[in-house]
Amino acid sequence: MKILTIIGSPRKKGNSYQAAKKLEEEMKKKGDYQFEYVFLKDAHLETCRGCFNCVPRGIEFCPLKDDRQMIQDKMEEADGLIMVSPVYVMMVSTLLKNFIDRVAYLCHRPAYHGKKALVLCTTAGVGSKETLKYMETVTKSWGYRVTGKCGLVTAPWPATDGLKRKNQRNLEKSVENFDKSLKSVEKEKLNGVKVGFMDYMSFRIFQTVSLNVREYMPADYQFYQGKEYYQPARIGLITRALSGVMLKVIFFMMRDMGPGDGEK
Repeated sequence: MKILTIIGSPRKKGNSYQAAKKLEEEMKKKGDYQFEYVFLKDAHLETCRGCFNCVPRGIEFCPLKDDRQMIQDKMEEADGLIMVSPVYVMMVSTLLKNFIDRVAYLCHRPAYHGKKALVLCTTAGVGSKETLKYMETVTKSWGYRVTGKCGLVTAPWPATDGLKRKNQRNLEKSVENFDKSLKSVEKEKLNGVKVGFMDYMSFRIFQTVSLNVREYMPADYQFYQGKEYYQPARIGLITRALSGVMLKVIFFMMRDMGPGDGEK
């Protein structure tokens, strides 16, 4: 299986890279994994201009022509994604944040359902919880199932034996979960993914909204029409029925808030 590792550190061989290499070593103990690295430091990625073209009209209308598409092509080709960043003031690095901004449309039209992800951060002491939560939220919004979260403390002084053991436990636990999820992909493709109520409800809300705002958000409308879900899935009868009821309630309550007339 192919794993793409995107590293958001401005230091090419810094703590984030060293942590990613340790993770790679542990993963290769579990199976035949091939790793490819993208260093955002070396990629040609211009700063998002906030023109908003990508969300309502489509990513093809982004005026910036650089390495963004190349990186997304690699994400599409890979079976799994590892997203890595140092913690900078309780947040991801500028490099990674700019890449996230450049693919903002994925929050509306997720392209990577069926793929697995692990998020990894390094910190001198604090901020890993907040940073990992943000990275997880973003990666999920792209469609990935995040099955591993790993925060490693890499302070600029010698680590104690206790800290080394804690880092290793965090690494091994994250690798174990990520490995299991990757090995379940073929079974999921064969049987379809079982979708929970909240995930299906989120899809149905986006789908219904896209119908009601099709004049303003044509890219969303084109993306959602004709879909039962983002990917082949098993959706229970109760989930379908309850989501239909909830949609009617939600859009009845929101009837005066937007340009649409509620669910058709």
